[in-house]
Amino acid sequence: MLYRQVPVCKNCPYFTFDVQMTVNGTKLNIFDIDLVIEVGKRIQAIAELKKYYNASSYKYFEVPAYELVGYKKVAKCLKCDLYLIIFDGYFYYLAEIDRFRKYDTEIKENGKKVVRFPREMFKVLAESEFQQFWVDLYG
Repeated sequence: MLYRQVPVCKNCPYFTFDVQMTVNGTKLNIFDIDLVIEVGKRIQAIAELKKYYNASSYKYFEVPAYELVGYKKVAKCLKCDLYLIIFDGYFYYLAEIDRFRKYDTEIKENGKKVVRFPREMFKVLAESEFQQFWVDLYG
């Protein structure tokens, strides 16, 4: 079994503050939204960025179910697009997520519910193509 040798730094920009708990019988979910695309005075899209090493070797990418539900709710309220971005250090894997579609949230991985997205649904973009994608779509 591998154990983390260096404790997670609370001030690190990569520290995740995702929390899922029950308080007084009510679910409390705290999660971050990584990207907000605003054009003029209107939010056009939100995106979640996940890091996978050697992403090309995965058949699917996973997102915690409660996070995806939260992202969809935010996108619905803002009437904006929702994207999932996977970054492996070299390429950006980009997929638009339908904020109205019901996804299978019953898959369990390490005791937590996740939603799996097949790699085939993602566009694979180099950094310059990734930047151009946003300009072409919202610029």
